[in-house]
Order: sequence, then C-alpha cells, then structure tokens
Amino acid sequence: MKDLMTNNNTTYTSIRHISIIVFLSAFLILKNTYAIDYIKYEREFSGKGSTQGSFGKDIHLTFNNGIYVSDTENRLIQKLSPTGEFLFQIPANPESNENLLEKPGHLVVDSSGNIYVTDITAHHIAETAEPKIYIFTPCVFKFNSSGELLHTYFVDPVDEQPGVVLPAKLIIDENGKTAFGIQPTGHDRSLRVAINPQNHLFVLDAKRGRIHKFDVDGTKLKTFGRYGAGEGEFDKDSADIAIDLRGNVFVADTGNNRIVKFDSNGNFVRAFGTKGRDNSEFIRPNSLIALPTGEILVKDSSKFRRKVGGLPEVIALSPTLTQLGDSTPRQIELANTISNATRPQYGPFAHNDLTLGDTATMNRRLRLLEEAEYRRYYEDYETDDENDEEFADELKRVDIRLTMLHNVVSRIQKFDNNGNYIDRIIYEIDQLSEEKHDLTFLDIDPSGFLYLRDTSDFTITQYSVTGFTVKPSHMNGFYSTRAINFNNNYLEDYEDIDFSIDVDDKLNQLELKNLFGWTYSLSEKWYLTLLDEFTYGEQDERYVTPPKIEDSFDFETQALENAFAANLKYITNPNPYRYKEFNLSVGRINGTSDLTQDALFPEVNRQHRIDSGDANSTVLEVNWDVWSRTNIWFRYADLNPAETSRNFIRRFYDVSGDLYEVFGSRNEARQFLGEFTIKF
Repeated sequence: MKDLMTNNNTTYTSIRHISIIVFLSAFLILKNTYAIDYIKYEREFSGKGSTQGSFGKDIHLTFNNGIYVSDTENRLIQKLSPTGEFLFQIPANPESNENLLEKPGHLVVDSSGNIYVTDITAHHIAETAEPKIYIFTPCVFKFNSSGELLHTYFVDPVDEQPGVVLPAKLIIDENGKTAFGIQPTGHDRSLRVAINPQNHLFVLDAKRGRIHKFDVDGTKLKTFGRYGAGEGEFDKDSADIAIDLRGNVFVADTGNNRIVKFDSNGNFVRAFGTKGRDNSEFIRPNSLIALPTGEILVKDSSKFRRKVGGLPEVIALSPTLTQLGDSTPRQIELANTISNATRPQYGPFAHNDLTLGDTATMNRRLRLLEEAEYRRYYEDYETDDENDEEFADELKRVDIRLTMLHNVVSRIQKFDNNGNYIDRIIYEIDQLSEEKHDLTFLDIDPSGFLYLRDTSDFTITQYSVTGFTVKPSHMNGFYSTRAINFNNNYLEDYEDIDFSIDVDDKLNQLELKNLFGWTYSLSEKWYLTLLDEFTYGEQDERYVTPPKIEDSFDFETQALENAFAANLKYITNPNPYRYKEFNLSVGRINGTSDLTQDALFPEVNRQHRIDSGDANSTVLEVNWDVWSRTNIWFRYADLNPAETSRNFIRRFYDVSGDLYEVFGSRNEARQFLGEFTIKF
C-alpha cells in the first residue's frame, strides 16, 4: 500500500510540474509575441456645464502646450492646462451677438498658437445687394492665440452667383435688413482638419471625397483624393486625418476598414489594414494620432467582450455531498453519502465510456452564432434615433442580467510610418460599474495620454500608457459560499401490541462550500481563468435501539475536497461567422475522507470501524478550432481513483476492540482521448 501511494505522489508531482511549465511557456510566448500596453488612471476633470472648464455633449480635443476643446452646444473654444485646469476661452462671452461660432467642431492648433476650428457660416455672395444673398457653407475659422479672427477658409465655391433658380430662406442680415439665404445640400456637413510642420492647413471633406490643402495665407494650393475604395480613394464616412513630421497625410478610411496614406503633395503612397479584429486589421477606424516619434496610432470600433460568471467549458467541479435539498434519502443511503458522492459525475474528471458518442459533447466547441448574437456582441450600434438607443439599452440590460461580470475591451493599434504593425494599447470598461460603465473614447494626445469621457456627467478622465504588467484593474473575480444543514429524526415502533421506542435514529448532514473564480484579461483575445472550489462535508448519525443496546452505534464521517481548474483561452478569430478559439486547460482534484463507526455502549460492545480515503486526479486538455468548423480535442487524465470516490483503507475491530481485518482499495487509470470533428 505504501508503495502504491509513493508511486501515485510521484506521478502527481510530475504532472504538476509539466502543467506549470506548459502554462508558463504559453504566458511567456504571449508576452513576447504580442506586445501590449495598458493604461493607468491619472486624473479626472471637466464636467457638465457651459464655461470655465465645463462642456456640453459634443466636444472635440486637440493638444499643443495644453488641451484645446471646441464645444458645439455652447459655441465656444476653451483652453485647459495639460492637467485640465481652465485657462481661457474664445469668445469671452459666447452669448454675444458678435460670436462667430455656430457649431464649432474639429479643431487643430499650429506651432504659432493659431487655432483652426471647423464650423458653418453664412457667407455674403460678392456683388449681391438690395437684397443681399448669403450662402450657408462649411468653413474653417482661424483665430490667433488671443481669439482674434484671422481668416476664414472655404472648401466650396462661395462667391459665384447661382446660375439657376434656387430655393432660399428669408433672413435678416447683420445690419438688420432683409436678405436671402441659400442652404445647399451638405451645407452643414462636418470637416476634419490637420496641420503639417510648415503650418499648411489640410481639410478632409469626406462627404465630397476630397482633401484640400491651404497655404498659411489662406490660398488653396491643391485638392486631392476622391470617393471610392481604390488607390488614392476613401469612403464618404472617413472619420479622421493626421499628418506626421514628414508631412505625410493619413486618412482613417472608415467605410473601407483601412488607413490611406498620401505624401505631402497629395500623391497616393499606400493603404494598409483590412477588415477584422486581428493585428493590422480594423473595424471602422475612427481616430488617428501622429506621434512625434513618427508612429501612427489608430483607434477603431472593435470591441471584445469579457463575461465571467460560469465555469470553463472543459472543467466542471463537483460537490462533495449530494444535493441534499432534492429529496430525503433513506438512512442507509445517507450512511454512504461521503463514500459515493465525492467522485465527480460530469466534466473532465468523470469516468466516461469513451466508446459512446455524445453529439452535444462532440459539437460543444463548434458553433456559429446566430444573427441576434452577432448584433448583440459584435455590432457597433449607431443610435441615430430614440428607437435605436432604446434597443441598444435593452440589449445592454440583457447582457448584464445574464452575466456576473461584463467587461468590454477596446484597443488602439500602433504602426510605423510605413503601416507596419508595432504593438497596441488596450483598455477595459466594466459594464456593471455605475460610475464607469459609460466611458467612451475621446482622444489621445501626442504625449500618449488617453482621454475617456463619461457620457452621463461629461467628466473627462486622463490615463497614461504603461507596459504589460499584472494589474488589478484587469482582473475580474467572484466568490460564492454555500452552507447546507440537514437534520433527520426517526422514532420507530416495531410490530407489537404496545407503542414503545424500538429505534431512535438521529442524523445530521452539513456541507460548506466556497468557490473562488478569477479571470485576467491578458489582451483583447487572450485571457486566463482560475477556479478553486473547496468543500467540507460531515455526517453524524446516532442510532439507538433500547431493546438491544449492543446494536446501537454512532456513525461519523468527514470529507474535504479541493478542486482546482485553470483555463488559458485565445480567440483566434472573433468573427462570429468564422469563430475560432484555442483552449489549454488543467484541472486538479484532491480529496480526503475519514469515517468512524463506534458502538455506543463499549461496556457491552467495543466493535468499531475506521475508514480513511484519499483522491488525487489530474486532467490536461487542449481544445483547438483549427478551422471555423473543424475542431481537435485532446485530453490526458490521470484518475486516482478511477472507479470510486476515494481510495480507502478500512480497519475493522471486533467486539473486544481487537483489529481483525484491514481492507485496502486503490484503483487508478490513465486515459488519453483524441477527437477530430468536422461540422458540415
């Protein structure tokens, strides 16, 4: 028996070492192959308001020795310090009739401190009078650092008199006289602006498929780009423009899921990126930042969901005791509860007939999400009206109800000047946090600080970018505890003519269970899950029969079981129609049981029994979707014991208290299972 136990411990030690080596190797490969940066909270500033460092709903940021913010709703531009303190605003009085700003949007600041902001204006068409004719058009206002207007840039012809009859609105001009205003289609479209090292202004007019380049004196130098998906083309919903220190122009071609690069003269250089959620892939890129070091940061709309609240699919932990609340078992069944219930009946530690095929199990990893699931988890909603917003909110509520924790991981990718992928920044939003669940991306400054905004109270949170380290902010955990106590009391009178107690049988069962789960997001696709379930169970039975006190006995049993599971998951393709993932799992169960049965009245009967048992099982699994409909599953299991709940040593003592029999039961098995499945 001692030799058997020694061999078993040696095997367990070897498997444990192998498991640790496998997980550490996978972790190091991940860390070295996939460079990742995380973010660190620095400060919070701003809030809902109309002046002095507070803003309305729609704002844009730019950075140049401070933070410049255009506020569409409040018709002003504010400058803040790098840490968010209010410095000044343009204009000083936004309510004044002299305020030129109508709907200030995207903005940029040049090396001299001049501020360029996109807007809408009514321009007087030259040589029209009595009445004057105005045309509403998108524009870019240029202010100096003191707020004085220097120039107005137009991307559309504004001084040409209409050659055809056009509808116009009756308006009052700045002199209080009657005039007419023409509002052509697209007069209120949004523009994006950028400045090159020579302070030339570039205006992205995505709706028209054009980029306009202006000299420092306001002269239009050239126009380039066009609508499409080919070389030198971009979609009409292109969302941003950035210029590096060499003067190269980058456009976030949102609809084509790529970045388009032009040189400083507007010549097409290259396009990089394709649709997807992997490195160098985009889901609707919407923000570009050119760093002083020459790298380009790209924020897209891809989101990766994290849900915690259940066990890994390949690991199922079993209770030490049976489900006590289901029914009242008979006494003899209760007497064997510990010895029969501690063996898992499901999951990787169960004893399965490997010759039987289970369709559900065979296809447990191969699934194509339905359209509803695709919309629910992967589609980025554009809530253009109240119905869309209500629908999106309802989906969010459903998600929260179905999960214990629900986090969303977003990413920002970094590329060199030629579009080669370097690394990425990821950040996580806790959807169950009342304060932080509605944080949205706002911007990144050239120093690498990330800005997120709370869409409820309009506060702005600044984060610095840090390297790959284990941070509590990227950990999700849950703890569950359960206590069950079950009491039975049986008084029995056997078949005779009087009523007297022939058997007084009292039984108590107790189960205490603690389950701890912990998930760490290694990246937007990698995450590690650890689970540990500790269970303590005991049973105490006092069986008294007054007519034959020598048959009375006291039965006690105690059991401890600890089940541990670790799962390393990598989502190789998050596309719901081509979904693939890789899982590496290890599980371990250790358990002990002690049972004693003693005669209640040793003066007449010293007969008793002592049982001691143990269990040590290990399972290693690899589950890999080689292709979206092809799965490979390997499992190695060292089951000890394999057929029972415990390996027991039983000692029996006779009525005199002398040992007369020792029974040892030890059984173990090693299993290897390989499964290859193709789904048609």
